[in-house]
Amino acid sequence: MSRLAALLAAGLLGACTIAPQPLAPVPVGTDRFRHADAPGEPAPSLAGWPASFGDAPLVALVDAALAGNFDIRAAAARVDQAQALLGVREAALSPTVGVDPSFNRSRVSGTVDNALPKRLMHNWSVPFNASYEVDLWGRLRGDAEIGRQNVLQADADRAAVRLRVATEVASDYLTLHFVEEDLATLARAIELRRTALDVIAARVRAGAASDLDALRAAADLDTARADLADSRRLRENLIDALAVLTGVSPTSFTVAPTAAAIRVPAVPPGLPSVLLAQRPDVYAAARRVDAASLETGVARTAWLPTLTLTAQGGFASRDLGSFLERNSSLWGLGASVAETLFDGGKRDAAVAAATAGTALADANYRATALGALREVQDALNDIAAQNERIVRYDSAARSTEAAARLSLSRYAHGYVSYLEVIDADRDALNAQRQLIHSRQALAIATVDLVRALGGGWTPPSVAPQNVAQRDDRL
Repeated sequence: MSRLAALLAAGLLGACTIAPQPLAPVPVGTDRFRHADAPGEPAPSLAGWPASFGDAPLVALVDAALAGNFDIRAAAARVDQAQALLGVREAALSPTVGVDPSFNRSRVSGTVDNALPKRLMHNWSVPFNASYEVDLWGRLRGDAEIGRQNVLQADADRAAVRLRVATEVASDYLTLHFVEEDLATLARAIELRRTALDVIAARVRAGAASDLDALRAAADLDTARADLADSRRLRENLIDALAVLTGVSPTSFTVAPTAAAIRVPAVPPGLPSVLLAQRPDVYAAARRVDAASLETGVARTAWLPTLTLTAQGGFASRDLGSFLERNSSLWGLGASVAETLFDGGKRDAAVAAATAGTALADANYRATALGALREVQDALNDIAAQNERIVRYDSAARSTEAAARLSLSRYAHGYVSYLEVIDADRDALNAQRQLIHSRQALAIATVDLVRALGGGWTPPSVAPQNVAQRDDRL
């Protein structure tokens, strides 16, 4: 009983309110990301980020995916479900009123000795009843607040899904754009190799070149054709992926990237300390901690008694004509207090489970927050590396192209074998393709940075009941 008394006093002193424990801050280290161009400055808004790549089909594809993707629809349904369950929880704060109308027609046996009249009897009754649990300790309000946190968490999860889908569309589309560039480069290389093979074949017939040169030229042509087939496969797979992301069957979906060059925007990362407020997944994880903390408070109220008020009223009569007369009315008022004296440790176990659930949610929140910081830093690392690779491969592409022209001229004058020409051409093609791949990797790393920064998402400022009407446009 001492435990019950202590909990009772704590409940009274706590103003009958259950509230989540405040979240301890996540250490972010220095307030600067490595490779950040403008350290110490807040990041500008990323709202409308798809348009920053300067490609209208990309914007249209992202919009189509946000409207048609089934993962997003499932996430929206989970928000609706959470809102409905919030209504269930909030309804517990209101009285319950019911009515139980009845009509009975009966006759007592005339052969049985009793005091009732031996005739048909009619009983009419319309009793109303009401009950209301007084929320002395905040259990019902705490349970409703759990529902509100669940709605906010579901809404943030939906935003995270929208961001994931949008950035996947952007990554696949940008990859497709550079695959098209790669295909064009391979097509030009194949045409040059086909022409070279024809020239060498003519030289072989004229006795000016060996069969070995022709075999090497044919092998080089086949290698380029094999690379072309692999790039075509990648293009088809990317188109299929974009179809599914936009909610369309791959068998009936086509997309053609523009031939114009992609403009890869510079995205400042802002401050690490601000990042955690911009990520919907971090916000959702924080709401899970709040809900779990509230669960612990609600579980503790099981040690406290419950007070229920009841009321009954209505009319009952044997004669329908006198049913609504004052003498036919009935009513009653009551109150009851219930307290569990022994439950075999059930309440202790429930509190322990809720406490462990809070610790679990808190650990997941911190892991999510640190993961968010890492994703930003990794994207910045990739951007810095790809920018350097672009500079190096651009120089290498120019040098190897000049070397290929020189080796072809030397071969034409008989100074070198065709093997040197093949090696020089292969180096030039490889440098050109690596330059394309590096530009592609820079674009993808930029999209990864946008995703890591939250894509322009902001925490909701509306009530949980209205989160379905939030404008989540990117």
